[in-house]
Amino acid sequence: MLMAVQGPYALMVQPDDILISPREVDENFGTMVCFHPRYALGDSHNYMDKDDFLREMYLNTVGNDARGMERYENMVNMVWSRKMTGPNPDERAVDDTMLNVISKKYIMLPLYLLDHSGLAMKTTSFHDPLDSGHVGWIYVSKEYALKEFGGEKMTGAIKKKAEDLMRDEVEAYDSYLRGECYGFELYKNGELEDSCWGFMGSIDDVRKDMAEYLPDSCKGMVEHLEEHNQPATIIKTLLKHAKIQVDQAAKAFEHAPRQRMIENAR
Repeated sequence: MLMAVQGPYALMVQPDDILISPREVDENFGTMVCFHPRYALGDSHNYMDKDDFLREMYLNTVGNDARGMERYENMVNMVWSRKMTGPNPDERAVDDTMLNVISKKYIMLPLYLLDHSGLAMKTTSFHDPLDSGHVGWIYVSKEYALKEFGGEKMTGAIKKKAEDLMRDEVEAYDSYLRGECYGFELYKNGELEDSCWGFMGSIDDVRKDMAEYLPDSCKGMVEHLEEHNQPATIIKTLLKHAKIQVDQAAKAFEHAPRQRMIENAR
């Protein structure tokens, strides 16, 4: 738990126990399709495997009809005979060929998962062949990207905006997988003043986001948050805060009669 005390306020930040995937509650720009034997990752889908997914994306690009299927089968046979036979077969040849065609209609980024003492995901390799690997893609159609960012023709700038937005979504999902989700409780004079939960990301990013939800007089408290993991330390801090409030109340009580006497004398 992180805590900060300022005047009558006590701010507490702690992990949010109720984790909800951002793929379920947010309006996402990209579609995240993953395949893993043990984990249900990304968005819900009905694809059997990555080959099923790539075949459908390929057909959506060249034409999802008999002619498109014929083109797909010819492509697979040609690539198989040229690049997947012989002493040094290229196991990714068919996938890479399909992805090259799919890129004419869609913007796609690969997804990699690290499974070691927890889960993590990003759009670039973890360079850990034992505990990580490619698990899927996040994608958006170029047509939708043009509607989202405005424009009549796909440009490098629009493509970059789309890729950056999808990377942001992957970072948010990565925070969810890591359990980087927090909430705060703000107390004033020992009573709960405000609370908010569901802040996702690194603790530094969370501090900035929480500040936007705090009263102006309390925004700076996020810069003074300190770790308190021992119950005794937390209780001691709360008691210290309570004592400050009691002392202030006592001074105000003593001051009130004197103030009334001065006002009466006037």
